[in-house]
Amino acid sequence: MNTRTTLLVCALPALLFVAAPTESKKLGILPFDVVKTVNVGSLTRIAGQACGQCHRMFSGPDLVAVKVEPTARVIPVGASTSVKISGTSTTPSKTGGFVADVTSGTFVAGTNTRIGPFGNVITHADSIARSWTFSWKAPATGGLAECYVVVNATNGDLSNAGDSWSFHGSSPRNTTCTPVRFYANAKGAKATGESCPDGYGNYSVLGVPEAPAIGTSTFRLEGFGLPPAAPLLVMVSIGGNVPGFDLKALGAPGCVLRTKLTLEALAVTKPGSAVRSEGSFTLPLPIPNQTSLRGLVVAAQFMALDKKSTHPFPVVVTNGIEFTIF
Repeated sequence: MNTRTTLLVCALPALLFVAAPTESKKLGILPFDVVKTVNVGSLTRIAGQACGQCHRMFSGPDLVAVKVEPTARVIPVGASTSVKISGTSTTPSKTGGFVADVTSGTFVAGTNTRIGPFGNVITHADSIARSWTFSWKAPATGGLAECYVVVNATNGDLSNAGDSWSFHGSSPRNTTCTPVRFYANAKGAKATGESCPDGYGNYSVLGVPEAPAIGTSTFRLEGFGLPPAAPLLVMVSIGGNVPGFDLKALGAPGCVLRTKLTLEALAVTKPGSAVRSEGSFTLPLPIPNQTSLRGLVVAAQFMALDKKSTHPFPVVVTNGIEFTIF
């Protein structure tokens, strides 16, 4: 994962390192004659190098509740999904800014946003809002993409004091950013439904990085954003268009099963930070070189134990996946 993305300061928002804070905050972007570069990854991931360098109110992130709302998290390669970012704060005024970067794919700017020269960084085009809408376009190859977000809530006095900012995550005071996970599905696979949030508010993604072609020995399912080191139930069934079954009746409302439970297997997710939901699991499903398999539809889904859940049935489920062998 590439966390070192650079671009000209003229393409970055006021929440970055500034040479002329007053003008920058007024415009929401830096003056075009500044020729410095910054590490965008540090702004969206490292507390000591984020908005607090310029917008000084606290020594670290505080007060801003950052929300990221994609229309869909798992989409086909080359497709796009709308994304809304917003920040809620007690800081006076309704002005603010944000910056986000993504490890794969590109952003498409909305009416009040602008992108960097490589398309993998996006920021506000003015400082008169605390919500922004744009799109993420999946890359041409399948796999995971992680989006890192930081939002600044300014008080509108055109100085660098009295403002507040936070990373996306379970708490406005988290000193590390929790990524929003997207997944680009390879040709022949599609997502069914959405995952349900874990106890920290994070959503998992389940996808297929390679096309389900006959003879693909490396074909696999990949799940990310799960509770770490957690018992995992792998569910696979034959046939598509499986009616969803909401686990509300069992004590996990909003978690919907999308397989027929034909085949089940137990596993454990990889370890990592629970707050950032760094658990993952890869299920190898090599496809034999048998033409009789062509046209077969397979549905799959993961379910994991969530120790942070407050539900009577403390589990989370990923989105479902259906793929057709060709």
